[in-house]
Amino acid sequence: MESSQNFFQLWGSNLTKSATLKDVEQHITDCLRKNDVHAGVQLIVDHFHEQLYWAIRKWVLVHDDADDVLQLTYIRIYKGLGKFAFKSAVKTWCYRIAYNEAMRFLESNKKRVRIPEEAMTYRLENLYADPYFDADAADASLQRIIAELDDNQREVFCMKYYDELKFSEIAQITNRNENSVKTLFYKAKEILSNQIVLS
Repeated sequence: MESSQNFFQLWGSNLTKSATLKDVEQHITDCLRKNDVHAGVQLIVDHFHEQLYWAIRKWVLVHDDADDVLQLTYIRIYKGLGKFAFKSAVKTWCYRIAYNEAMRFLESNKKRVRIPEEAMTYRLENLYADPYFDADAADASLQRIIAELDDNQREVFCMKYYDELKFSEIAQITNRNENSVKTLFYKAKEILSNQIVLS
């Protein structure tokens, strides 16, 4: 078995941050077939970290909470990667873990239960106060409308619109029927369109 350091020396020049998703998936698969979970996790961190962080951030909203959930996500990925069954893309599998960890976090902290105006105000205040969030007026308006969406609509809309995931991937991640995912997305899109026209 190749050590992860040797792996990165061999593949490092071929697999840069700009590598295609297909290349990244292939290299992770190669690591798993060689039972080199450490190298697989390192590739996931190197190539999916920012995407996973922002996906989690859209669900939990607060930077510190997103960092905590991301750490729990990496622990689950590390523990489960050796048993990865190749039934989905590695990226989809990682998103599913991140989604489940975020939902567990929200449930355990009861932040998902909403008192409509107070919850929306809380979310927006945390979002705008965060030094990592930069919003102009138009984006601020859009974020306010997105924050008003039903939790399920917001989750699906953000995964499709911001993360550019396919409906089939969102269905796998959220454990929903693909038609239900499409319905949630198009309903959210309709609400957003109507609200933007009114504002």
